[in-house]
Amino acid sequence: LIYHNHKFEFEKFEGKPGLEWLLDASDAAHVGFELDTYWVQAGGADPVKWVRKVEGRMKVVHLKDMAIVDDTQVFAEIGEGNMDWPAVIEACRETGVEWYVVEQDKCPGDPFESLAVSYRTLSSWAD
Repeated sequence: LIYHNHKFEFEKFEGKPGLEWLLDASDAAHVGFELDTYWVQAGGADPVKWVRKVEGRMKVVHLKDMAIVDDTQVFAEIGEGNMDWPAVIEACRETGVEWYVVEQDKCPGDPFESLAVSYRTLSSWAD
């Protein structure tokens, strides 16, 4: 089983986020994670800390940026929002992530242009 999070998993139960309950109650042999960086941040958590928290249990990460427009969280192309991408990418590399999936739920314009923006940004960070 590979679990993909959204925002609601960061609601706290007895002082601990729901996603942490799942992490603590499962083992790597049976439950992996596919964190979505946008939803981690939207839930009030730190994507970098969560990438490190699921170390060894995540081979795929969903890269999704978040911008603030008119005091509202919105989806953004990679590098166009507020995500700390250098730290996120470093944590992913250090914890064994193999696949980076760009996901953008809503685009401000043409979806192919949004994809091109994210691709250019990610390509500029390649080793």
